[in-house]
Amino acid sequence: MERVSGTQSVGIRLDDRMLALRSQIADFLCSWAGLVVSERGLPSVPGTEVPALLRFLAGQADWLAAHPAAQDLDAELTSLLDFARSLLGPRAYEVSLGTCCHHGCTAHLRATLRGTSDTVYSRVACDAGHTVPPRDWLLLSGRAKPATEGGRANGPA
Repeated sequence: MERVSGTQSVGIRLDDRMLALRSQIADFLCSWAGLVVSERGLPSVPGTEVPALLRFLAGQADWLAAHPAAQDLDAELTSLLDFARSLLGPRAYEVSLGTCCHHGCTAHLRATLRGTSDTVYSRVACDAGHTVPPRDWLLLSGRAKPATEGGRANGPA
């Protein structure tokens, strides 16, 4: 038996990709805020904190939209959003359908749609595990309740 010495690492684990995204977002906002300050002759950029930069740029939205580089801003922002979505995983959308339609089952029934731009997964099932095949989904159409994005209100889908 081999003896192992040392200590376990302590602290939080950081995802390098998430840190890179955070850095890219801050760089993007600083760059566009700098362009606004420079071209509009404003006194200074409002710091480097993301919330302050967002407030500043939101106040300049009309000017930025009319700027010749507006398409570049849109392309850069779209790229950042795509990167963020790739890190966060597929989105989930859920619709409550009331009580299960299987005889004697009183479990909650829901429709779930998950996917990315490339794949989509759909399912109608109750909390007890009963599923409803796609051929019967239209029979449930009148049962739909308001949906939630990103899963149920009390947790992910």
